[in-house]
Amino acid sequence: MPVTSLPPAQDAELALSVERAYRESLVTDRLGAIWSLILAKCFLAQWAILRFAIPVGGPFYVWTLTLVMGAVASFYYLRAHRVKLRLLPTHFRVGAAVLAGLLVALGFVAYATFALGALPAPVAAAFAAILMGSWSLARAALRRAWPPFAGALLWWGLAGTALRSPAEQALLWLGLGMLCAQALPGFAVAARQANQRV
Repeated sequence: MPVTSLPPAQDAELALSVERAYRESLVTDRLGAIWSLILAKCFLAQWAILRFAIPVGGPFYVWTLTLVMGAVASFYYLRAHRVKLRLLPTHFRVGAAVLAGLLVALGFVAYATFALGALPAPVAAAFAAILMGSWSLARAALRRAWPPFAGALLWWGLAGTALRSPAEQALLWLGLGMLCAQALPGFAVAARQANQRV
């Protein structure tokens, strides 16, 4: 007995479309978790350079080289899985809109901190952590998963910690947030999705 009432050709096309959507979702989940790890490494390495006066040029050797190599690796990873990364994917309109809003808000925080000097480092780190927590909460609602919700709570806890900490620890809290509140929940969601598919 057929699974659907569609003609065989359309039934096969529907199955391929569902398989493609699953594969794209899994690949982007993993890629998001990997990029959270990359950013955690950058924040923590930059904090260590400043904290321990390591004679290394952080903007070039930590940030530029890492982000360029990460972008190249991401390109080949997406190409190997035959996934086209869309900035505003049509099948995740709400998630894409929330992500775009997050990036714009983080851009304003960075501009107010570095260009205008209007925000001290602890306040900027707290704002960034609050925004990242909001993103995690939205992901938890969209994916119906508890790891991003736990990540949101951790982000908001780190926001309060950053406000009470010295300015030189701002990068430390952002790095720990990217590692514990963003990367680990991201890998947990990807692993759960892969296990459900098996």
